[in-house]
Amino acid sequence: MKIGLALGSGAARGWAHIGIIQALEEMGIKIDVVAGCSIGAYVGAAYASGKLEPLAEWASSLTEWQVFGLMGIGIRKGALASGNKVFKALEDNFCAENFDQLIKPFGVVATDLYSGKEVSFLDGPIGQAVRASCAIPALFPPVSYQGRWLVDGAVVNPVPVNICRHLGADFVFAVNLSADFRPELQLSFQKEHEHNQQRTNDFFEKGQSFMQRIFGGKFKKEDESTEANAELGAIQDLDDLTATAEDVTQSPTHSDASEVAGINTANMEIPEVQPMAAEAKSHPVKLKSMDSSPSMLGVMSSSLDILQARVTRSRLAGDPPDILIEPQLRDFGIMEFHRAEELIEEGRQSVMRVAEQIKYQLRMV
Repeated sequence: MKIGLALGSGAARGWAHIGIIQALEEMGIKIDVVAGCSIGAYVGAAYASGKLEPLAEWASSLTEWQVFGLMGIGIRKGALASGNKVFKALEDNFCAENFDQLIKPFGVVATDLYSGKEVSFLDGPIGQAVRASCAIPALFPPVSYQGRWLVDGAVVNPVPVNICRHLGADFVFAVNLSADFRPELQLSFQKEHEHNQQRTNDFFEKGQSFMQRIFGGKFKKEDESTEANAELGAIQDLDDLTATAEDVTQSPTHSDASEVAGINTANMEIPEVQPMAAEAKSHPVKLKSMDSSPSMLGVMSSSLDILQARVTRSRLAGDPPDILIEPQLRDFGIMEFHRAEELIEEGRQSVMRVAEQIKYQLRMV
């Protein structure tokens, strides 16, 4: 019997996939084929390449400031971040170059931005496939592929059980990272959801403050009365600013992109960042009043949560897996990539909760 594993979308919450895979393997379950969407594609590519453990070590070493640098936070055409270094880290350190070099059959799903069709990647360069699958609308820019613009696969197929079936799986484990984000649950957990959402807002606000502190003088107006000209100058130099911002959080001894996985946090030098970090720690998160309108980022991430949860339920109802694993992740924001250790542990626990069901269905003694 061939066993498949469908890894769902969920941004930073996807680090839970690592713990799920580890726990399944510790139970003696051999995964034969893998399919992934968005962060599921990112983790799945490393797993199918035999490099899950190095990915786990790297993810667990990330700090919030390193995440800022890797994401490339800044105003960009079509997105709020570039994500270039995140994907470069995967390509250089954690996955094979092409699908035919993998140790396990692997599939990735993305979405055609204009036709709305599901696009499956089963061959070709892995890096491009993962970038397309992870192109969360408004967060990362769409990816050009064979005359089409592709975005996050979660728009149409957040948990690609069908790709596992297509790759020959007889028994499929599916991981749904959106179980805690169903609209009917939000009434019960509204305060937690608001708190969670505020942390996502804070992430981007810190990113903007981070850039302003470092580059505050770069675009200063020579004439205070010509605000429009200053704004135009900032836009013209935006690519240089963003590229520089992506490099700031790296240690001087780790300037090469292929060494991203070896970032040494002890030696990291970040100009003028430490006072802001201390200030942030001294002030707990304050929930915004329901009387105030939600931020742009709040609207974006909450809408994606709702969309993803609804699409997932619909797709899983039409093509149900044999075992559904649903980690409890409502306490984790979509941008909290620096909480990998906690997410990995929750992934392991989610497998333990359904361990008896797994043993029964697979007839394990």
